[in-house]
Amino acid sequence: MTSQSEVTRILGEGAAEARRSLAADAAAPPEALYYLMGDADAGVRAAVAANPATPAQSFAVLAADAEVTVRGALATRLAAIAPGLPPPQTDRLAHMAWTALGRLAADAVEEIAATIAEAVKDLPAAPRDLVLALAHDPRAAVAGPVLRLSPLLTEEDLLGLVAAPPVAATLTAIARRPAISEAVAEALVHTGDEIAIGALLGNGTAAIRESTIDALVVQAAERTAWQEPLVRRPALPPRAAMALAGFVAEELLAPLAARTDLPPEVQAHLRACVARRLAGEARPGENAADAAARAGTLQRAGALDDRILQRAAERGESAFIAAALAERARLPRQAIDRAVATRCAKSIAGMCRQGRIDAAAAEAVTGLLAPGMPGVTAVAPALVGDGELKWRIDALARAAAR
Repeated sequence: MTSQSEVTRILGEGAAEARRSLAADAAAPPEALYYLMGDADAGVRAAVAANPATPAQSFAVLAADAEVTVRGALATRLAAIAPGLPPPQTDRLAHMAWTALGRLAADAVEEIAATIAEAVKDLPAAPRDLVLALAHDPRAAVAGPVLRLSPLLTEEDLLGLVAAPPVAATLTAIARRPAISEAVAEALVHTGDEIAIGALLGNGTAAIRESTIDALVVQAAERTAWQEPLVRRPALPPRAAMALAGFVAEELLAPLAARTDLPPEVQAHLRACVARRLAGEARPGENAADAAARAGTLQRAGALDDRILQRAAERGESAFIAAALAERARLPRQAIDRAVATRCAKSIAGMCRQGRIDAAAAEAVTGLLAPGMPGVTAVAPALVGDGELKWRIDALARAAAR
């Protein structure tokens, strides 16, 4: 510890380096530190501001210092002790600290104000007027932490800020608050701010009315940035999930179909819808193996329906139709291929009946796989009975094996 005589000498005639050293000494007498806060050297004053032994009575003067380095040093020090400060009305020294924190929170230098905002963002003992001032600050780095986390902001405060936001970023910060009420969520949606609404949808703790989700899903067809947070949103309403399946980007289809929090019938609908979008149509360069894989995907999802078969047959997708018929009729692929090779329309028609394919689709399938002579009437599937179909399939299988 520096002796009293040495302290007196430094204060009276010490060089700037010695004064800085004394100002940074945590064992320096409070009187000396109080004296040094008025030093002409900004480095000395900054050292006083950073010194944990500096008396609270100096905070107001240091917070008003003209030098950024001094105010910044005090901001860092007060930010460190803020979590342990009692409410200002309960303690005189705490009142001094909170007063200085309030002044620094309004500092023109964003970094200083942001340091204070970060320190008080979640403190229940912070002065409410300080928190409100920070929340209304037009600088996102200053207002953001408090808007997202301060427990002192009421629903009324938040609604006021949403109605008259200092900047657009205010809305996004509020949208990210935990446990936003339905009223605040509704107000955010009414602003029409696309970024804020996207942040709200990504906030799994926000309470959003089902009718509001439905309305946003409709808009998400055009506002693609909303699609992922909607797909991944907890407690997604079934109607919204089914609507999303019709238009979300392909990379979002798998997580949508994988949701387990929806009713079984909705999950089945989603799987079918996803399968139709992913495998409903041939991709450029599709080969026979690709076609068979596509048919299998649709069948497993319960989406290999008559509409898809008829449309594919009318487009002439022979490989896909053959694979799809094998899936629907639960028959060996070799039997299908043999019937196609021999243009056996009656066998194909019987296979369509076994696969419960409707008349229009069966006619298109038979016409593609086993085209008859011009003017010849197509074979009605209903005319091929179970016994006849069985011996036809057995014959086709034997022929395919040879």
